[in-house]
Amino acid sequence: MALGWEEAREAPVEDGRLRLWLQERLAEQQGRAFLWTPIALTFGIWIYFALMAEPSWIGLAPLAVIAAVLLWLGRFRPWLMIVALVPVGLLLAKAGADNGATPVLRMTMPEKIVTGTVEDRALSGRGRQVFVLRVEAIEGVVPADTPLKLRVSASAKQGEVRVGSHVSFKAFLAPLPTPVFPGGFDYGRQLWLDGIGGTGRAVGPVTAGTDAPPWSLWLDAALEDVRSAIGQRIRAVLQGTDAAIAEALITGERSAIPKDVNLSFQISGLAHVLSISGLHMALAAGGVFWLVRAMLAVFPRLALNYPIKKWAAVAALLAGFFYMLLAASGTATQRSYIMIAVMFFAMLVDRPAISVRNLALAAVIILVLEPDAAISASFQMSFMAVLGLTAFYEFWREWKQRRGVVPAEERHWAVKIGLKIAAGAVGALLTTIIAGAMSSIPAAYHFGRLSPYSILGNGLALPVISLIIMPAALASVILMPFGLEHWPLWLMGKGIGLMMAISDWVAHLPDAALLVPQLPALNAMALATGAALFCLLRGRLRLIGPVVALAAIVMPHGAALPDILVDRAGAAVAFRNGEGGLVPAPGRKGRFSIGKWLVASGDETSPAEAAKRVGWACDQTACTAKVSGKVLAFWRVENSPGSCAGIDILIAAFPLRGACPDIPTRIDRFDLWRNGAYGLRVAEDDTVTIETARGLAGDRPWSQKPLPRKGPYVKR
Repeated sequence: MALGWEEAREAPVEDGRLRLWLQERLAEQQGRAFLWTPIALTFGIWIYFALMAEPSWIGLAPLAVIAAVLLWLGRFRPWLMIVALVPVGLLLAKAGADNGATPVLRMTMPEKIVTGTVEDRALSGRGRQVFVLRVEAIEGVVPADTPLKLRVSASAKQGEVRVGSHVSFKAFLAPLPTPVFPGGFDYGRQLWLDGIGGTGRAVGPVTAGTDAPPWSLWLDAALEDVRSAIGQRIRAVLQGTDAAIAEALITGERSAIPKDVNLSFQISGLAHVLSISGLHMALAAGGVFWLVRAMLAVFPRLALNYPIKKWAAVAALLAGFFYMLLAASGTATQRSYIMIAVMFFAMLVDRPAISVRNLALAAVIILVLEPDAAISASFQMSFMAVLGLTAFYEFWREWKQRRGVVPAEERHWAVKIGLKIAAGAVGALLTTIIAGAMSSIPAAYHFGRLSPYSILGNGLALPVISLIIMPAALASVILMPFGLEHWPLWLMGKGIGLMMAISDWVAHLPDAALLVPQLPALNAMALATGAALFCLLRGRLRLIGPVVALAAIVMPHGAALPDILVDRAGAAVAFRNGEGGLVPAPGRKGRFSIGKWLVASGDETSPAEAAKRVGWACDQTACTAKVSGKVLAFWRVENSPGSCAGIDILIAAFPLRGACPDIPTRIDRFDLWRNGAYGLRVAEDDTVTIETARGLAGDRPWSQKPLPRKGPYVKR
């Protein structure tokens, strides 16, 4: 229907109003394009790791040209710059992967003599040690196929090793592990990105040389000696779990912390306290900053004539750097130091220390130096938490400026004290709520665990950590060279005891242990994008964020796990019953995989309890069950298989070698060896869709098909 004269006259006005409204909203975003830099780089890095085949540089050349053109044009159009940074992120991820590329083991090799230099070492509990070996040679493996590094476990009784030691031993070697279910966390990929091409288990004595460590590992060896000496000093004052937690907070060594304590901290939302991250770095470096500035302020001549705040910032930077080295320089610790260093550097150049821009700069530095950080849980959780906090701080500062405040000198002293106490309490509560809500998005995706009482746990424990534990830890390290660490460590132990009591109380509240089905990647990305939009946009446009987040919540999630799961070694099989619960076949094998399956399903049941669910009919050699109208059989013992008749899906923990060829779906030990863990989905039309761990991982350098033990891979 054609517009009348009056409607036609008003239409341009409406269009003009809409255009003006959009121009005003976009004007509010002026100068904030840089804040989107880490987001754009992250999306590009995610795209690289989601590819099903490894791209070549020749194939990426056109993308690099397009990115360069967009960057050039983006000088005048910030949105083009943001678009250009997505392919830049992909190229950074490719370059980072190629830079650390290593050959990988493609077969299991029993009792091979391995020689090399210990690059890193950690205790794993129960008298075992895990070390990263810079490989020199592997018996029978040609140099071109020898991994740069191996991750080896050994008993302490087989020989103590230290960083920088040249060692030789016999080991059972294996390829990089594949996910425990199709689409699950790929630990093998993470090892490969760290330059590790295989795993091993020492099967004989580990012989260590007496030569001095190579110059490239001299600092690491010296720091390990310092950590060992600090650990001995701690254990001389504190005992048991108190000593273990104190050592974790000061040196990063967590192996002695009991499992039940770790579980308690996970349920109460305090697990982040046990790993050195942004909280510890901020308290340690911030404590040094406050202490140095307070000491310098005692001298009026210095305080009035010199920039003591900047001097204190330099001292804090140096203290944070030492803390990073002392804590074994883990990736999470390095990222935390970069973030805190950007904040103190802002003080040196007279810029606001706490701002979203500083967070964006720190994130860009991290992503350029370590692109694979974008797919790690620690980076995502810390970035999201700090993004929420800095965005709130920015909003709060602008709100106070618009509202105006009563000058402090016009208030009564009692009002001042009351306002400071109230502001501190409200600030602590809001900080916990915001950080917990933002970090829960990647936590739900990576771990499938939420801590409903984390606000309560952190609200009660953070004052203890901030006012007692970390200041006492800092004082003890400073006083250790003088032998005066006893009283600070004693105080630290009292604080740790109080923190553990808080954690245990919160962990035993009703429904404190909340597992949720693993959040699909697309939903997690949409939720994180919505949160970022809300934090980074200004004005009314920020309401786009909640809309995107709501869409992520209501969009179909799909089934995270298949209907039938098969362990990568054929040790365990489970199916989903009519109520959605996993029912593993009874037995003691494959408990690790079953536990991971249950967690990914949001099921708090233990593997032993889950195996008691009704569904399987078993004898000593085989189990059968009915899944969505299909007869599922799990054969465990090779020499006594049952009848092939009536079986729709057959899983065999041994090679079938042509047996039962008429069964529609057959999976045997050889299939699992080639493809990793299996997942089967049974549709309503009775069709069976098969997924495999290696199939979903694609043709990537860290996910290569294994080779038989006898082949061209091994020297004759």
